[in-house]
Amino acid sequence: MYQERIRASYNQFSPGYRRVADYVLEHYQDAAFMTAAEIAQNVQVDTALVVRFAQRLGYPGFPELIEDVQSAVKQDLRQVYEPPEGDNAPVSIFRRNLLQDRNNIDHLLLHLDDAAALEIIDRLAAAPRIFVGGEGGAAYLAEAFAWRLLSLGLPVHVVDADLLRQATIAASLRPGDVFVGIGMTALTPGMAVTLKSARDLGAQTIGIVASVTHPLAAAELILHVPVRTVGPAPSWTALAGVLHALTQALAGCRGVPAPEWFERTDALVRGYADALRMQLTGSRASIAEYAAPLLDVAQGGKPG
Repeated sequence: MYQERIRASYNQFSPGYRRVADYVLEHYQDAAFMTAAEIAQNVQVDTALVVRFAQRLGYPGFPELIEDVQSAVKQDLRQVYEPPEGDNAPVSIFRRNLLQDRNNIDHLLLHLDDAAALEIIDRLAAAPRIFVGGEGGAAYLAEAFAWRLLSLGLPVHVVDADLLRQATIAASLRPGDVFVGIGMTALTPGMAVTLKSARDLGAQTIGIVASVTHPLAAAELILHVPVRTVGPAPSWTALAGVLHALTQALAGCRGVPAPEWFERTDALVRGYADALRMQLTGSRASIAEYAAPLLDVAQGGKPG
C-alpha cells in the first residue's frame, strides 16, 4: 500500500516530496479523486514533481499511485458500511444491525425517485380521504403513520387486519380517495386485495414496499424501501424513516400550522387521560366500598 511505501522512504525525501507525501497521507480521501495538477496546486509544487513523487515510490506513474489511494478509500467504506461477519456476540449483532440499518437508508437515498416522492406528497395533501393499511409487522407502522397524518388534520382512516372490515372499506372507496399500502413481507394477502379493489374503483394507490415484486408494488406510485437485516426478521427502520419523512413533508407543504395541530391533539389526549383517570378513581372507590363488607366476612367479622 502507498502508506508503507511513503513511510519507508520518507526520511530520504526532499522537502517538496515531503509536502506531497504529507498531503496524500493526511488528506487521502480527497487526494484519491484529484489530478496531479490539483495536488500540486494544494501543496504549491510543480505538477511534474507530483508525477516524479509517484515514480519515486515505485509506481509506473501518477495514475497507479491514485489507484492505490482509491483502494484505501474503498477499504474504509467497506469497514464502515459492510457489517463484519463471524462475531455472534449479542453486542456485535446489535452493532451489525445498526450498521445495516444505516446502509438501508443510504441505499434508499441513493436510489430515491424524487419525482415519485413529490407526487405521493401532493396526492396525500389533496386527498379527500386517505386509507392506510400495513400487512404483518408493518400494520403497527401504518397505525402510527395514520395517527401522525390525523394530527396534521388530514382525513385518514386505518385499514386493519380484520378481513370483514377490509372488505367493507374496499367497497366504500371512491375516485379521488388515496389508499396507502405498507408492506415488508407478503405473508398476509389482505392488503393486496384491498389495493386491487381500490384501483378497480378508481381510487389512487400508493405502495411503500420492501420489494418491487411485493404484491403492494402493483400500486400506481411506489417507494421501494430496503429492509435488509442481520438476523431472521426484516428491519423496519428505513420504512419508519420514510413514513416520518412523508409526515414532515406534508406538514411543511400544506401550510398547516402543524404545531397547533399537535398541541390540539396533545390537549385532547391529556383531557381524555384525565377523564379516564377520574373514572378509574371513581370505579376504585366503588369497588372498595362494595368489597369492604366481603373482606370483613372473609376475615371473621360480621356483615354490616
